[in-house]
Amino acid sequence: MRDFWIGFRALFTGFRRLSRLPKSYPYALIPAVVFAVLEVTFVTLSLRVLSPWVHDLLAGQSAVRNFGASAASWLSVAAGSVLGWFLAALLTPLLSAPALERIVGIVEADLGASPRRALSTMGEFACGLRATALGVALFVPPVLALTLLEFAVPVVSIITTPLKLALGALGVSWNLLDYPLTLRGIGARDRVAFVKAHSASALGFGVAFALSFWLPCCGILLLPVGVAAATELYDTLTRAQLERQLDDR
Repeated sequence: MRDFWIGFRALFTGFRRLSRLPKSYPYALIPAVVFAVLEVTFVTLSLRVLSPWVHDLLAGQSAVRNFGASAASWLSVAAGSVLGWFLAALLTPLLSAPALERIVGIVEADLGASPRRALSTMGEFACGLRATALGVALFVPPVLALTLLEFAVPVVSIITTPLKLALGALGVSWNLLDYPLTLRGIGARDRVAFVKAHSASALGFGVAFALSFWLPCCGILLLPVGVAAATELYDTLTRAQLERQLDDR
């Protein structure tokens, strides 16, 4: 239970650390700005492109048909805005990656973390891509399988729902830890070993961050905090592991 709380409170310690590092403020604002720009773009496209197209497609000679075309055009704006919201949330972490990586560096310097080997842009991309693909392979199929099992045998939802929540939390933790781990060139196999060795802490960290998803936009606003917290959590766990190894000697 102690390891779980180490991970759970990492989000709050990450927020405190980021708040006292003014150099990180401009980079911490980037995800919110990117998300806002993307959402405004999608809404504008819905108003200026999608809505007129739907109206012209459905409009006719009768007043009833024109009324229906107008209603459908406004519904298309609403649908386009909602879809744009999800697309913006999906694209924001990717487009904000350079700023989030700068936050990792700032937090590592404040922690006095061990120097890391310089990694090329292509090296970072390849390492991160392998880890992301492995994360999808590890967490998506089990969640889909449990969901299908619930449809087939609804009574098992008592067991499958907590399992899906735990897998979702671990997936969130995996994605946030991706930033410091990628910059240190840690490959997919070593990441699996790291998360397995610190599964309770990873679960606690994922649960704390996943709870923020219940508040609109909070996941995007807390993304820089999550990255800072993941960096500090990785540093804390590796230091503790090193100390245990020295004690064992």
